[in-house]
Amino acid sequence: MLKVTELLKTRDPSMNARYHYEKNTKEYRDRVSEVIVNTKAVPAFHNDVVDIKILEAQGTRTEHARDYAIIGCVELSSSGRSYDASSSIMLNLVAPLELTLYNGKRPVTGDKQIGPVSGDPAGFKSFEELREAFEKQLTWLIGEAVQLNEYFGRIHQELIPTPLLSAFFEGPMEKGRDLIYGGALYNSSGATHIGFADTVDSLNALEKAVFIDKECTISELLDAIRVDFAGYEKLRQYLVNKTPKYGTEDPVAVKNSQNLIHFLYETYQGYTNYRGGRYRPAYWTMTNHSGQGRLAGALPNGRKSGEAFASGITPVSGAAKELTACLNAVAGLGSRCIPGGEALNLKYTTVEGRDDLEKFGQTIEAYFRLGGLQVQFNIMSYETLLDAKKHPEKDPGLMVRVSGYSAYFNDLNDKMKDELITRTEYNLRTGKAVPFPGF
Repeated sequence: MLKVTELLKTRDPSMNARYHYEKNTKEYRDRVSEVIVNTKAVPAFHNDVVDIKILEAQGTRTEHARDYAIIGCVELSSSGRSYDASSSIMLNLVAPLELTLYNGKRPVTGDKQIGPVSGDPAGFKSFEELREAFEKQLTWLIGEAVQLNEYFGRIHQELIPTPLLSAFFEGPMEKGRDLIYGGALYNSSGATHIGFADTVDSLNALEKAVFIDKECTISELLDAIRVDFAGYEKLRQYLVNKTPKYGTEDPVAVKNSQNLIHFLYETYQGYTNYRGGRYRPAYWTMTNHSGQGRLAGALPNGRKSGEAFASGITPVSGAAKELTACLNAVAGLGSRCIPGGEALNLKYTTVEGRDDLEKFGQTIEAYFRLGGLQVQFNIMSYETLLDAKKHPEKDPGLMVRVSGYSAYFNDLNDKMKDELITRTEYNLRTGKAVPFPGF
């Protein structure tokens, strides 16, 4: 399978490599790494140790958890036993953040009251008050999304039973129940999240700029983002360069990222779906981080209106300057709280020779031993992708890793090309982020 993937540079089906650092050999780990280097993008690495424990924590029997596979992008499922509607909900986390900053309204929908009234941010005396308002908006939005999905599920049961599909699963024949009525052994619904890193960095910026450094008031920050930072470039540069970033080991960033992950997990796990299973939060975005970014205004982390969000669970482009710190931050989120799976995108300039390949594999293993679920790569430089955009005829078959899947670079729209180009590039040998050309 690895040789075929290497020779054909398979885009579809999406290829994933399970790796159990206590069971698999170093030779296997390094061979998978070699194939990724040669294809520049595939396969993705999945952590058997953590993935199996996550499924067990969700009530999957151990022997079934060990026989897991990947749905679509990165979602975990016990093959033929678990009917997981893994993309039931796609929730933009920037939406509740904007609802918080505008007291239940969003710039994209004007003066219409969308969410609950959570208080004028100008009156918040502490970051704790702001966080509580954000959680109020987030709780409301999750409730609305779950309710809508439950309506869809009931209509599905009423109009579109699935007898043929049910015949291929364990459970329906024994229970005498169609899959859509909960006939499978395991029944979950998934909720994936868009804009995670941008939301965390915005919370970091608010805490640091307003309540710690007192660089500005909330009102001044809101004035700046309302006009997309026009006339506020000095403040924007402070927000971009001086506030804590997810993907580093700054204690404020670590606290806010972990708090959000745990809050989402506890909230979703409190719901039971129409098939009797639980909702599982996930962090993969396909290309929605680009599309949803176009609908969001400027943010407190210095991001300008309309720009793409960071992909999956990946830090904002350019935010995580050290590879080790980035991997520590992602692995430290708490894998138990991410039962739906995650997509971490990394980009290396180049991997050449046995020493580089050894370091490539060792880095993955270290990240997995810390609790990381998944990681995928693009082995190409900023310059390679900039040239590919400018001269598409040079390499029409250039394959890139987008989210939990791969695509031909030329097939992507310009927004997605730019998002891939600007993703943080690391020098594997030094572990440092490579400066973007011209900066």
